[in-house]
Amino acid sequence: MIHCHIDWIHIPLLRRVEVPFVTTIHGRLDPPSLPLVTGSFKHAPLISISDSQRVPLSEFNWIGTVYHGLPPDLLSPQTRPTSSYLAFLGRISPEKGPDVAIRIARAVGLPLRIAAKIPRSETRYFKERIRPLLDGSRVEFVGEVDDAAKADFLGNAAALLFPIDWPEPFGLYRFYIRVS
Repeated sequence: MIHCHIDWIHIPLLRRVEVPFVTTIHGRLDPPSLPLVTGSFKHAPLISISDSQRVPLSEFNWIGTVYHGLPPDLLSPQTRPTSSYLAFLGRISPEKGPDVAIRIARAVGLPLRIAAKIPRSETRYFKERIRPLLDGSRVEFVGEVDDAAKADFLGNAAALLFPIDWPEPFGLYRFYIRVS
């Protein structure tokens, strides 16, 4: 059995060679063109990261859900953060909302530290939309951080900003703040 985590690209090959496989889908499933592209894969065995994630492609062959998780001792809450910055943690992409996080931080008058991966496909977005908003003091880009650095980064922040602009795959409630 092969367990794939690379979206859809492997499905035609593995079906052809008749190898048992399952695919965990980690990304968005709501783009309007996705059913056109993936329609011939409806019967491929898929694993979701939440039941909510399945909704846009509910007719596909979902055989299970494996929720994302963290080792219980990886991050510990800090009762007294040592700083008053806001944190953005994730990857740089429009749907993750780093530009919105910057606007929120400026609106509330707190510094923002951005710890994020820049996928190759989002380099232009970063250069054109995010880099011009960085000033090194009020808005700082610290780059991608490992697990050890995440504990300090999140534990010492006043709050984590998570202003995504897509159907959140875990069905969590979101608060909307209008920032102009």
